[in-house]
Amino acid sequence: MPFLKCLKISSSKEQSERTKRNGLRFSIYSSYKKVLFKGHYKGEWKDDRKHGKGIDIDRNGWMYEGDWFCGRKHGYGVLSKISKDGSIRKIYAGNWMMGKKEGFGNHWYDNGDYYEGDFHCNKRHGYGRIWYKNSDYYQGFWKNDFPNGKGIFVEGNGNRYEGTFVDGKRNKFGTFYHLDTGQCQYGYWCNDSCIHSIMRDINWRQSALHPTPYPIPEIKMSTICY
Repeated sequence: MPFLKCLKISSSKEQSERTKRNGLRFSIYSSYKKVLFKGHYKGEWKDDRKHGKGIDIDRNGWMYEGDWFCGRKHGYGVLSKISKDGSIRKIYAGNWMMGKKEGFGNHWYDNGDYYEGDFHCNKRHGYGRIWYKNSDYYQGFWKNDFPNGKGIFVEGNGNRYEGTFVDGKRNKFGTFYHLDTGQCQYGYWCNDSCIHSIMRDINWRQSALHPTPYPIPEIKMSTICY
């Protein structure tokens, strides 16, 4: 019976394994191109890839601090943007999956809007709410980055729509509350336009900011004899 011998690892492969980054390390990226920042990463590694906790700043000033898995953002993390003057603005804080926003998160947009809710593949998808810079507000379901399904949209002046949205527009049946005039409008909508509706006064119409001068009379059926 022949003796069993241990397989030897080639010196080149052994040297390659030794050079792989594992554990806590600090890495600086170099580039011959003109860039705003010198990119660097400080955190944990596994098999020469970012894995675990770490902070990464790329050459364009994007900073990510959080969880990594096999070189990608995965888990919980915060994405921020560093300006030329050194100020840091938070962009996104929430869950990630294989480099994309996935699950619950908070997003601060460049135009001043703020969203908190569900994400799927970097898009708003699921349930969430958003505060617009112009004081409008939406709360409800999203699909492919647009309000889709049941939701509530509140205008800056207080007027409110409750109903169904399709691709960000009012569609199907819904109720529009004209709180500034003290009226309620229930009807069918198509692409943000009301096709037909029933208008009635709200009980506290006289408490509205700009109530209508005359109340809407109640519709009654009368018997006509011939």
